[in-house]
Amino acid sequence: MTNVQKTFERLVSLAIQREEEAYEFYMKAAEESEFKASAKLLQDLANQEVTHKEKLQTALKAGVCETFSCETKKELDDMDLNQYLIDIPLLPSSTPQDVLIVAIKKESSAHSFYKALSELTGSGQHRTVFETLAKEEESHKNRLQHMYDDIFQPDM
Repeated sequence: MTNVQKTFERLVSLAIQREEEAYEFYMKAAEESEFKASAKLLQDLANQEVTHKEKLQTALKAGVCETFSCETKKELDDMDLNQYLIDIPLLPSSTPQDVLIVAIKKESSAHSFYKALSELTGSGQHRTVFETLAKEEESHKNRLQHMYDDIFQPDM
């Protein structure tokens, strides 16, 4: 396995870890939600993150890292894919509004990350996996944005 493939493997493994963290994040937010509809949406998002993790694990086992089109480590580093996998911490004092803002940012970053991976992979099968994940993360972001607007900006 080349250094570039190893780097992609680390990135996909980190994405799997971020999906696990997203699941925990949404489940905790659902438990703490004062609104039944919000809790349901957050639980739905948590369950979808489990599916994302499974898709990534399947792609990793199927050799997705061998299908990426970057030739050199420098070319890969220049893309700065790590920027999409940053962790956005919440504090114990975080409000429900803070939780939604962080969730929207997480989903937006995940969308950008999967979109970038879809554009890099040379395999149609694996490209479809990343395109699907990107669309689902964008859908999550939009659902969270609607929830935010309904709760915190109802008069707009």
